[in-house]
Amino acid sequence: MRGLGASLGIVGAVLLCLIATAASSQRVERPGPALPAPSLGGPGDSSVPPSVPSAPTVPELIVDLSQARVSITSAFQGESLLLFGMFDPPGEIVVVVQGPPARETVMRKERFLGLWLNTGRQSFDDVPAYYFIAASAPLQRLLARGAGGEILSLEDRLASIRPVRWRSTEELAKFRGGLVEVKRREDLYPAAFGQVTVQAGRLFRAELPFPSRLPEGVYDVRAYLLREGRIVAAVSRPLPVGKVGFNAQLAGWSRQDGILYGLGAIVMALIMGWLGGAVMRRL
Repeated sequence: MRGLGASLGIVGAVLLCLIATAASSQRVERPGPALPAPSLGGPGDSSVPPSVPSAPTVPELIVDLSQARVSITSAFQGESLLLFGMFDPPGEIVVVVQGPPARETVMRKERFLGLWLNTGRQSFDDVPAYYFIAASAPLQRLLARGAGGEILSLEDRLASIRPVRWRSTEELAKFRGGLVEVKRREDLYPAAFGQVTVQAGRLFRAELPFPSRLPEGVYDVRAYLLREGRIVAAVSRPLPVGKVGFNAQLAGWSRQDGILYGLGAIVMALIMGWLGGAVMRRL
């Protein structure tokens, strides 16, 4: 009996050892504190809160127009739009309004035997239909340190137009001068710069004049924020210009049905001439 009890004791001790070993192998270790990941660029600055960006942000520039489009009616005599906005000071504001580019032809007239005759013509591509600049300070002073090639004066912009037919430099300069003269007579190339008024150091406004002979198309209105002669922010706004009402219908008819439009114009002219003659005979 003693031998049997001793054997059972040995078997029980072995079973207890096996159970303890299995329990220790299934025990889950609690994760300790996470170690910081290695940085490729060196240790970060722990004194800067994570909410503060390390890179400099672009200054804010907000621009809007008093009207979303310019509507040309039969009684259109020109219009003036208000451009307004806000910027992060310090800085100066420059506004450039440019009409859609197109091909323009300049005629040269000379007097011959008492008659004015066309003695030459020159066509240019990429000519802006309208060009206007306004600034919060003299433009030459703002661009004295160089603002890149994005802001152009009227002379610089016209220097980039492409002649269809190549001539000598002197002749091209004369034709360009004639183009500017014609556009300025139509108030499409204002000679004077506009004024951008800055209020409270961050609010600005400018009047944008548009003449009565304004070509149709989508105009580009751009506002620039300059600091020390350099562009730090820019905003662009499209401005559609087009005919509305009866003028738009008549223009569409002339483009779609040119023959019927011409016949209708002839019939209307004959009727108006007959009515005018009848009235004059009765007087």
